[in-house]
Amino acid sequence: MAYLRYSRDCEWHVFEEPKQGEAATRLAVQHKDHEAQGASYTVSTIQKMLELEDYSSIPGYQPQHRRMLRKAFVAWLSEQASMEI
Repeated sequence: MAYLRYSRDCEWHVFEEPKQGEAATRLAVQHKDHEAQGASYTVSTIQKMLELEDYSSIPGYQPQHRRMLRKAFVAWLSEQASMEI
């Protein structure tokens, strides 16, 4: 599932990576200019980013992207929590 998709108004593609084996679910976070870096994060890493309001480790991140990324991360974590029940 995609939480953000590239468009005229969005420089990000944020999507859940397919599980492989028993690996934990990961969220891919790609800026249009940094796709090759293939950044993806676990639930605990996304939670830590949200707690600290620090997204600086994401390739291509700029402060003006904070609100958009935060909204996508919260939606993804909410889905992950509902799947655990």
